[in-house]
Amino acid sequence: MTIFIFGFGQVSKELAKKLSNDKNINFKIVSRNTRNFLNYEFLKIDFFKNKLNLSDSILISTVPPNEKGEDFILKNIPISNLNSFSRIIYISSTSVYQSGNVDELTIAKPTTELGIRRLSIEKQWQNISDKTVIIRSGGIYSNSSNILTKFLKGDHKIIFKKNHFTNRIHIEDLVGIIFSIIKAKNIDGIINATDSFFIDNFDLIDKLSKKFSIPKPTKISYDNKSIKKNIKSFYQVSKKVYSNRLSDDLGYKFIHPKVDKFLNSLLKKELKL
Repeated sequence: MTIFIFGFGQVSKELAKKLSNDKNINFKIVSRNTRNFLNYEFLKIDFFKNKLNLSDSILISTVPPNEKGEDFILKNIPISNLNSFSRIIYISSTSVYQSGNVDELTIAKPTTELGIRRLSIEKQWQNISDKTVIIRSGGIYSNSSNILTKFLKGDHKIIFKKNHFTNRIHIEDLVGIIFSIIKAKNIDGIINATDSFFIDNFDLIDKLSKKFSIPKPTKISYDNKSIKKNIKSFYQVSKKVYSNRLSDDLGYKFIHPKVDKFLNSLLKKELKL
């Protein structure tokens, strides 16, 4: 079995690290960004121009649509080759959902441009193969990039919107979910990838500031004119995304189920407590 990973951003890099530890998995990365990663095998998109037999291969796409709503892979690889993959895993986003409480059975009705583009691409991938898995990822955080990153560097402003909760996933868990899907044989359809732990960002940082005696956060309303449009868009739709299939169908157990515990541990190390 060969896995072709398209794109080489944060998710692909961490996935490549994990796959490297499994001697039974052969993988190749399709990307223009090959610098400083000479241990991996890279391919250009032109490799797929000619007719190929990919029946023993899995395609994993981490590539988001462009501003025109186009998918780079769908645009540049012949349908005949895409059809020949044994499985397709497409990393999408919870931006496809509308306001309210939602899960994998919810019919997505996006209200933002980003969500509309994402849902359109999802449907195109699903039309390619009935074995397509769509992973709708929440906002990705990591040890080096999270809600505390800017805060500890002196930016104490926290955007606030009443009854708005961030749907999160730690990069280790997102990669773990992808890896579990690779190993599973009978998984397809929509899978939400969020920890389903809902907490207000301001309350989260406020509690940490009191516990660890760090500066108090400054509350900034999400409709403040100083907030950039692309940042404000993340607060436009207030929803709680539940990931029922992770436990029910995949049997996945989170490494980081609660962001507050993760940040507690992170602060203890940062402050050397």
